[in-house]
Amino acid sequence: MGHAVVEENKKGRKGYFYSHKIEDIVGICENIKTGDISNFLESIDGHFALVLQRKDFSLIAVDKIRSIPLFFIKTKKDYFIDKDPKKLTRLYDFDKSIDADAELEIFMSGFTIGNKTIYKNLLTLKAGEAVLFQENNYKYLNYFKYYGKVAAESFDYYKQELSKITINIFQKMLKQIGNRQIIIPLSAGNDSRLVASVLKHLGAKNVKCYSYGTKGNFEAKIAQIIANKLGYEWKFIPLTHKSEKKFYASDEFKLYLDYGETFCSVPYFQGLSTIKYLKDLKWIDNDAIFINGNTGDFISGGHINLKMSRNIKSQSINTEIKKENILNFLIDKHFSLWGSLKSDDNINQIKNNLWKEIFEGCGRSFDNSTDHLLYEYSEFIDRQSKYVISGQRAYEYYGYSWRLPLWDEEYILFWKKIPLEYKLKQKLYLEMLQNNNFGDVWGEGIPVNKKTIVPKWLIPLRFICKLPFGLFGKKGKKAWKQFDMNFFYYFRDITHMMNTQNYTKIIKDIFKQPSFHVAWQAKDYIKKIKSK
Repeated sequence: MGHAVVEENKKGRKGYFYSHKIEDIVGICENIKTGDISNFLESIDGHFALVLQRKDFSLIAVDKIRSIPLFFIKTKKDYFIDKDPKKLTRLYDFDKSIDADAELEIFMSGFTIGNKTIYKNLLTLKAGEAVLFQENNYKYLNYFKYYGKVAAESFDYYKQELSKITINIFQKMLKQIGNRQIIIPLSAGNDSRLVASVLKHLGAKNVKCYSYGTKGNFEAKIAQIIANKLGYEWKFIPLTHKSEKKFYASDEFKLYLDYGETFCSVPYFQGLSTIKYLKDLKWIDNDAIFINGNTGDFISGGHINLKMSRNIKSQSINTEIKKENILNFLIDKHFSLWGSLKSDDNINQIKNNLWKEIFEGCGRSFDNSTDHLLYEYSEFIDRQSKYVISGQRAYEYYGYSWRLPLWDEEYILFWKKIPLEYKLKQKLYLEMLQNNNFGDVWGEGIPVNKKTIVPKWLIPLRFICKLPFGLFGKKGKKAWKQFDMNFFYYFRDITHMMNTQNYTKIIKDIFKQPSFHVAWQAKDYIKKIKSK
């Protein structure tokens, strides 16, 4: 019989449907023909994982963003499936050899490429994918991909459509949530501000917002202004080096790392201690729903590099060079955690794996109107759906539900058809927000992402240290960035995720050219896996 992983359990709700009732899903699964599976899965609007076992075949599927991952192994006798990969590694006898490619990918990015996990014979599903098990064999069904034709409509047309879709998504969500309390992690950026302001626009009342980080940080200051303007209760949770070091050394944090284990990505734990803080304070209802702004910046074009876009649009560049440009930008943005690992052999291996995945998903297409989607497809299928999305586990760990309105199906289908020129610098997204001015919090008086340095004592010290680097042009700018990361990022990281490491350890890694906190996470993760 069919089973949908959406039931309530001790760790909270695991998913939800908008388009179907759970009993309808099960009923369809019990009678569906294999040739109809892809169309059926594509028709489902929601965030879910499905497991179906029948006499004639078995099926597993994840939603279009892989919000709830699934895993499977093959033993000598059978296939075994679970949403908890640790259970598979514990209960069943299979070859647990380390996948060398996966190890390199995690070391350089924090996540794997494709269906791989750190273990050769433990596989996972990609976003928008199902696996059909039949006659002692299996095959992947790619029922959805974040790639397709760009529709050439006017900017004003798309701006109006985006406004309508945004309102519709939140109306649909509120209808399902009912009177349950909504909790918003609020920052100074666009995405969480969009969540809070549209909820206010639609009349949502049972809403609370919170912010966290180093005392006096800009994100919290602006978030408080936004919350006050909207009339929503707001709380600030101060984080210190002492408090976060204590939390990261706790058994509770270690249990979370085990709970969120996927073997295909380092665990996402930003803000984890703040959820515990609010829960212990009893500031949150037991059935509260967390709604964050993932992943408005990516989906609206915020990760498309301007230099890359110029290369993509150039008619004079041949397809092979275009391919190389796209891969180079992927390497620079996502596979550069450790500069010391960027040897020619390692880079070529990563590029080969990336291109294989892009080619299998999108074909060997080099159309100027869609080439940017090759880049976005890669980030969508790997970093976003494996690492970023896994942040929902933090809410589940403490027993709370979640919603992802900016990962809603309507948003995904809309943004994958938008021309490059409307996505650059998030032009369409930002103009829609400014024009609508939901909740009256999009004016010049409430700035967006105006970064400031805290603690204040860092400002003069960084200024003095930075001066000599300015004498060496582009090389000096690059060198300063690395120097700043090595010596100052530990102190100016307002999220305090760097507190998983000792400062002395960070200094020791100077010549290995780490990029940000995930570098040490990945290093520690690989060490932990290989020590088992």
